[in-house]
Amino acid sequence: MKINIYILTGLMASCSIILGVIENFIPTPVPAIRLGLSNVPILILIYLAGNKYAFQVSFLKSLIVPILSANIIFKMSLSMPATFISFIIMAITYYYFKNKLSIVTISVIGAVFHMTTQLIIVNMFYVKGIIYTNITGILLLSATITGILMGIIAYKIINHKQIKAMFENLALKN
Repeated sequence: MKINIYILTGLMASCSIILGVIENFIPTPVPAIRLGLSNVPILILIYLAGNKYAFQVSFLKSLIVPILSANIIFKMSLSMPATFISFIIMAITYYYFKNKLSIVTISVIGAVFHMTTQLIIVNMFYVKGIIYTNITGILLLSATITGILMGIIAYKIINHKQIKAMFENLALKN
């Protein structure tokens, strides 16, 4: 039985959005730190289905999660640009280095670029000089750690026998 890529993309988008909303309720030591659970489906799609489908999920996630969360304008002003920059960097890195870098490394690169983009936006529009404070180091360290954790989760999922079989049966031409 062939699985339609559009159905799978919709399911991955749903997973990403649900995980993004759930993340808002997970307490962290610093308010700006998030685990990045919603990025796992995006990483999986980059590796197993392609950038086109991963981008669709990224776009939907960055649009819908802030709507379902409080403070829509602030979250969307951070979420959209950071998601696009980190996605582009991950997609380019995967394209050029897929045989040299692991999914964990690409996850860390995406997490660090996501956090860096958010810090730049906060510095430009909300809190001038935040990039020069100690919080920046803490946030970038947390992005590295969470990037490693999400990369490991994505690695475990894409190397699962049933997941591999499901993606091999995709009707990518539909």
